[in-house]
Amino acid sequence: MISQKMLGEKIKIWREERDMSQEQFAKAIGLSRVAVSEVERGNRGVDAIELAKIAGIFNISTDALLSDNKPNKSVLVENNFNFEPKKLRNIILYILEKCGGKPNLGETVLYKLLYFIDFDNFEITGQPVTGLNYINRQFGPVPATKEYCTVVEEMQEADQLKIFSQEYYGLVQKRYVALTNYEEGTLSLKEIKVIDSVINRLSDMSARKIEDYVHEDAPWKLTKEKQTIPYCLAFDRKAPYAQVDHEMEMQDVAGSDTLKHLGEQSKEDYDYYMSL
Repeated sequence: MISQKMLGEKIKIWREERDMSQEQFAKAIGLSRVAVSEVERGNRGVDAIELAKIAGIFNISTDALLSDNKPNKSVLVENNFNFEPKKLRNIILYILEKCGGKPNLGETVLYKLLYFIDFDNFEITGQPVTGLNYINRQFGPVPATKEYCTVVEEMQEADQLKIFSQEYYGLVQKRYVALTNYEEGTLSLKEIKVIDSVINRLSDMSARKIEDYVHEDAPWKLTKEKQTIPYCLAFDRKAPYAQVDHEMEMQDVAGSDTLKHLGEQSKEDYDYYMSL
């Protein structure tokens, strides 16, 4: 069984490999920075929920995290989430069902909607919906070609999707038309809530406007061109991009940590503070 000290060493090595500060890492897993420092020094353990969040940030299994192998940087793999082609297929169909008739919704806008769906869901739950990798390009994030194109080509062959090009305001616009409905039950209610939120916020934007908008999102801004955008950068988001109030969350966590050290409050103390 791995020692608490070795676990702390592993976490520190892999956090630094991600170029994450202790403050960023703390926000990602819902701890105070002081608590993270104690974990890395081997002075504090982690519970099952914290362990699962840490494994998610490093894109590894909890078994790999708890193995007694010495800390090894090579274990860390960027965005190694399971790709869910069925979910991607149904998200595309769902988007087209909800807003595919809008004249602005060409492939460029669709790419950005998919990006925000995955990164918003990751920020909220620690997991993307599709598991797609997104590449930093000049005009914003685009899905990894192999993963995305394989699904789209299969949809076309199965007569689920039609793609054509047309002129739109003097530019060539690639449009998608759904030939079938999305399969109910393939997306959870929480995932649909995130998808609907992205559609409501962003689906009316033109290609140029949504490109300008995504250029101010932290994950894209903090990644170099042509590199895969790390999901963990979603925790660096600020308003209006952030889906979680990380500052308030950290205040609550810090307060909770303090209360744990102080112990239970006496009735006399409670009555005193309530009378102030």
